[in-house]
This record gives sequence, structure tokens and C-alpha cells, in this order.
Amino acid sequence: WIHAIRYNMNITVFLHDNQIYGLTKMQASPTSPKGTKSNTTPRGSYLEALQPLTVTLGVQNVSFVAQVVDWIPEVLYDVVKAAYHHKGLSFVRIIQRCPEWLPKLFEPWVHDPQKILLLNHEQGLRISPAMAKIYKNQLQHDPSNIDRAREIASSSDPIPVGILYRNPEVPCYEDLRNAGQMRTADYVK
Repeated sequence: WIHAIRYNMNITVFLHDNQIYGLTKMQASPTSPKGTKSNTTPRGSYLEALQPLTVTLGVQNVSFVAQVVDWIPEVLYDVVKAAYHHKGLSFVRIIQRCPEWLPKLFEPWVHDPQKILLLNHEQGLRISPAMAKIYKNQLQHDPSNIDRAREIASSSDPIPVGILYRNPEVPCYEDLRNAGQMRTADYVK
């Protein structure tokens, strides 16, 4: 993950984050909040949760970082589409609910639209009028501003949703790797 970001490989990475390892029957994950009781941490996890957005935004050559939630499918679709069309590594954290092991973890955010901060901008996402009626807590955020993206990424209440950072000028590994490469007659054969 870190090296792929550094190289700005032309791939899209989706981090499905429900803050628990649900497929392994409720084991603490790197993003489990401190104090989370699980099969592997029956007394509660001891460490603060890893923050995927701030970690990703701290890596040299980062070029696309976004966050969405599974209960707003329209925005999820728009971000996935933008990530797919981005040339370079696009990192999308998808906050998703775990109905089996942590069914109430995100309930306050699901039921209170004010706890979601929709990021919109002409260079980022454009929010539809229907979404704007429901999610009134919005921020005009220029996704080319990495410092502001880092500030926004540090927030968890309200949850920022949208494209935090996008820089199409960061060269892709594939382009750098092949740029200026000497070609001999033997190589072409």
C-alpha cells in the first residue's frame, strides 16, 4: 500500500473499513478504536486506531485520496468512478457497516445527516440537488490543496465524504519507468 502510493502505480485501491476483522469472526483490526473488545482483545484494544486517510496523505507522490460511506450509494458511485478514471494510484476508504459483529457502530452517522461532511468542488465532486437537500453539512473543498486535505482527513465527526486530494500532475510509475529508455535494434526485435 505505501510503496504503491510512492510509485503512484496506475491502480485503484479500495479499503473496505468496518473497524473490525469481520470475516475472521470479530478480531481487532488496525483501524479498531482504542478499547474495542474483540476475540483477540477481550479487555479492549490498547492502541489508538490507524487513520488510513492521514497515513496515505503523508506518503510522497500521493495523487488521489477519497472517503465514502456505504449508506450514501450515489456519492460512493461518483467517487469510485472518479477513482477509476484517475491516472495513478487512487486510494478510496469505504467506511462500511458490519451487521454481524458491530451492527451499531455507525448508527449515529447513518441516522443524522448533519454528522456527514460532504466535500464538493468543481475539481472534486458535484453534489446533486437531491443529496444537497438531505446532507446540508457541506464544504467547498479544493482537492488540489493537500494541507487542507490533511486537516479534513483528521476529522471523524462529522465524517468527511468525498474527494480529499487529487493531483493529476504526479507522474505514474509506468510512465517514469519507460521514459527515456534506450532502445537498441536488438531490443526492438
